[in-house]
Amino acid sequence: MLAGSLLLAASAKAQDEGGISLKPTPPPISCLDFFKGTSQFTFTGIYMKLGLPEDSQMDESPTGKGFNFEMSRGFADGFGLMSHFMFLGLNIPLKDPMTNLDEDYPASAMAMGATMVLDIKKGEKRDIAGEIVDKKTTVAAFIGFDFTGTDFEMENFIEDEDFSVSTMEGSLPMGLVADIPLNYYVSLVPFGRLAFGSTTVTTIIPYYIILPAPPYYILMPGIPEDSTYSTTRFDYGMDIDLRLFRNAPDWKISVGTVISQVEGMADGNLIIMASVKREWGKHYSSTSFGPKLH
Repeated sequence: MLAGSLLLAASAKAQDEGGISLKPTPPPISCLDFFKGTSQFTFTGIYMKLGLPEDSQMDESPTGKGFNFEMSRGFADGFGLMSHFMFLGLNIPLKDPMTNLDEDYPASAMAMGATMVLDIKKGEKRDIAGEIVDKKTTVAAFIGFDFTGTDFEMENFIEDEDFSVSTMEGSLPMGLVADIPLNYYVSLVPFGRLAFGSTTVTTIIPYYIILPAPPYYILMPGIPEDSTYSTTRFDYGMDIDLRLFRNAPDWKISVGTVISQVEGMADGNLIIMASVKREWGKHYSSTSFGPKLH
């Protein structure tokens, strides 16, 4: 029993050093054409395949499914602020050192942040009545701040003691994004984003104290060990925005992918997204975009 427990502890230490390292990527911003007083709500469903660390002892990549909420508001023509909240349920495939069988363990990730967006080239044009009558390419720059946290735990890892790894990252994302309309109803939205961050990893591994007399060993719950390091991340990808309803152009559906290259990871994160977007405060010309009651 003791030998097996020591093997578990040694395996946990090796996996921690080699890396149960979870670095999920928040989705890109979803709104970049701002007028004063306009707003947009976006709900995004996410599938994410996370990259493995360069020295990882894991055979398969963790995967995650979840959602992201985003609210944006224009405070001036061409300038807006947005905030978001993301949650992911993760699946971590690991090998059980006692049975040598692959096991799936649950984990979770959350992210929240705020972003400023400035339209460098504004593509939506309004007439004197305030209706949007033309839509050309928009180019915007953005900068913000994100907090991302993950939590992984193996319950009853040794007897009734748990093994856990949690992370907290603060990052400064910045980049460029464009909205390229192919017509009034379909737009391509490519983007590039560079993020500088600092990550703190907290690990708790139970351990034994060996005694020269009975009971010979005592199981200890583990002491939290923190390590902090800086990271960089480069993301790029593209959405396709669709206005499917002629009588409701303020509703959009979006699908897209993101590749995220994270420092210290052997391969990048892959994100597949599908979003529903709803605008308020924008009035579209019925001649250009279809009939709409105001």
